[in-house]
Amino acid sequence: MTGNDTLATTTSDGRNREADDSLPARTAKTWQLAAIIVAMFVLPWLVWASAIAKGNGLISWRLPQGIGLWVLAPSIVAVTALIGGVTALRDLGSRIIRWRVPVRVYLLAVATPVVISGIVVAIAAVTGRASQLGVTMTLPAALIYLLCGTGLFLLTEEAGWRGLLMPRLQSRWAPLTASLVLGLVWGVWHFPLVNVPDAADSGLPFVGMFLLIVATSVLVTGLVNAAGGSVIIAAIFHAAFDASYSWTGVVGPDHALLWIAAIVTSVAAVGLAIATRGRLFLAR
Repeated sequence: MTGNDTLATTTSDGRNREADDSLPARTAKTWQLAAIIVAMFVLPWLVWASAIAKGNGLISWRLPQGIGLWVLAPSIVAVTALIGGVTALRDLGSRIIRWRVPVRVYLLAVATPVVISGIVVAIAAVTGRASQLGVTMTLPAALIYLLCGTGLFLLTEEAGWRGLLMPRLQSRWAPLTASLVLGLVWGVWHFPLVNVPDAADSGLPFVGMFLLIVATSVLVTGLVNAAGGSVIIAAIFHAAFDASYSWTGVVGPDHALLWIAAIVTSVAAVGLAIATRGRLFLAR
């Protein structure tokens, strides 16, 4: 076993999940990938656009912002059925409920964002910046968010990005390339949020957030591949990412912390890519 495959997992009958799964390769034509991306963008952007339009006095109403992610659920089901029918729906469902993965991968999913946040806080302290702990989100609220956010991301955002799109991108390109492509798409998807009034990301420098998201995409791919394609791992990481970055102020009023996080995460992503020779734990 090579060093970059040490975290890869297998099914109960000994077969590697990713190696045996040919469905993504069969449903990764250009039009199918485009359909997935469109489905991920249309309804959330419509929800966020209504808030932006109201904030700028263009309309007098806006759609409930709480549905911004939940509208993804029907979109994901519809586009999955479109590109692959019942077989694709079963494949996505199996990835969403795939929980039998090494305990160390669960731990890494939580620990990675926490460690990055800790490094950011340490660098900020050394450079004389004021502490932002608890300014954006209190610690109890962050812990609650970790629990609730995991379920939210599992059934919405991560089901689409890591459950549906990522395996198909990896069937066409090398894991690192696929991660960067997904990161670019994922980053653009967040663009309206920096302009939505009262949103958590409102007012953040988009370039810094974009760099952070692209680098994070590489880390998430590594974890999901190590977990045999489990979307649960992606959802846990995503919730831990948001919770820890909110509590430590990475996404708070001191935008310098966001830039520090983007740099630290980029270094971590480069390190992971080098350590796994670009495979990001995807089995050969």
